[in-house]
Amino acid sequence: MLFKPFAIFATFALSAISTLAAPAVDTEPATLVKKATPKSLSQIFADATTSLTPLTQQLQGLGAKDMTMAKVNPIVNNIKTVLNGVVSDVQSLSGQPSTVILANHGVTPNVGQNAIVSVGAIAPIIAKLIRLVLTALAAVRGILFLNPILAAFEIQALLIEVGQLLGTVLFTVTSVLGFLLPGLGLLLGGLLGDLGFIIGELGLGLLGGILGILL
Repeated sequence: MLFKPFAIFATFALSAISTLAAPAVDTEPATLVKKATPKSLSQIFADATTSLTPLTQQLQGLGAKDMTMAKVNPIVNNIKTVLNGVVSDVQSLSGQPSTVILANHGVTPNVGQNAIVSVGAIAPIIAKLIRLVLTALAAVRGILFLNPILAAFEIQALLIEVGQLLGTVLFTVTSVLGFLLPGLGLLLGGLLGDLGFIIGELGLGLLGGILGILL
């Protein structure tokens, strides 16, 4: 019973001696690592697309017999985690200079590593992610529509959650960085107009509104 108090006292004493012995410093230690520059917008979406690709492939690989919450929910949760990460990363760009936000960082081929890319170059990168996810949602929605599945209502709700999160992703981009990306919604609408059916079927008003797709 006496060992623990003694050990705590000894640790405190050694700590105090070390503090007294250490020279005072007025400047920031040289070993302190400063906060890294956040990813550019192109990097955020390119990296997220890489992470989402195997997850959407898993979702599209499910058949009618796989349409259970036990199989669908874990995949959907992983997709949502990636999309929430995109929202957080985009928010971290608030207040950053355009040279950081719009830097290419090797995402767009035949463009310099740190070149500033235009909204016309960024739109296809964002559209690729949205298309990847919406296509997977459409595949699952098609199975639910064609087959009497017990968990159809619950799975449909999961699809809506993912679609709404896609809307949040785009809303965050346009609200935080819209001043740097004029006409982004119009460009994305042109690139994703053929997927308006799934946006309409899932009632994704925010996403459709940003893309200029009438539901």
